[in-house]
Amino acid sequence: MNLVIAGAFSKFKELSVFFLENKIYKRNKITVYDGINECSWNGGRINRKVYWSQSQIDFYYNRDIGIGLTFTNHEININDKVGLSLLDKFHISGNKIILINDHLREFIRKNYPYYRLTYSVTGVGHIPIPLNDEALDIYKDLEAKYDLIVPRMEHVFDVRFKELDQSKYEIMLNDTCIYNCPHYTEHFMAIATQNLLRRNYKGHEEIEECWIDGYDFKKSKNGKHGMDLCLEQIRVLQKQGINSFKLSGRELNSEEFVNELRYYARW
Repeated sequence: MNLVIAGAFSKFKELSVFFLENKIYKRNKITVYDGINECSWNGGRINRKVYWSQSQIDFYYNRDIGIGLTFTNHEININDKVGLSLLDKFHISGNKIILINDHLREFIRKNYPYYRLTYSVTGVGHIPIPLNDEALDIYKDLEAKYDLIVPRMEHVFDVRFKELDQSKYEIMLNDTCIYNCPHYTEHFMAIATQNLLRRNYKGHEEIEECWIDGYDFKKSKNGKHGMDLCLEQIRVLQKQGINSFKLSGRELNSEEFVNELRYYARW
């Protein structure tokens, strides 16, 4: 099984301890991902002062753990020096880029062929719910362009999802967003736009917080509102051909993040 885990550098302490204690990298193919160096290409989460170190990279590479970069901004300046330097630094087989911008996809395919490319969940907000012919066509077009696609959780257990190539999908394990959120695309766009501003980000983390008044994701886990998967649901997806799963949590505090790790990365 392929397991993609958030916090490669922002949660390095927690991840390194967990890996040393559990050695799940010996049983599964692990990739850790993050948005680093305050790059304007980053998306999904507000940029923070998170930078790579060679000792951290070596820790992962010595255990055959891949590294992913979250270049999921909708707007990409292909000449951005920070982005290009990161592409150069991590361009080895086994690493991945998570993205939604088609121009960046073409650029990486041409110039950085070792990367595997994953289409981010941040780019699928426009796909209809429930799945219809139009939605299936959109996903099939993405299948032809990307190595993997992270779908909206509202689609994963839709009866028509099985019509898609299951080997091409990476499923979020802990998507605590409310079902069919009315702010889905708008929220991710706001985060991406903030990352383009290249300013002091202190005080801007609240943009990440849920925009629905009174919604508490901590109370919705495995409930009817949040979309976190239980282990039984994970097994159902594995049986139908899903082999790649993604664990988010860069925005969580240390205790919350470790609890997510212990629950989802224990098999």
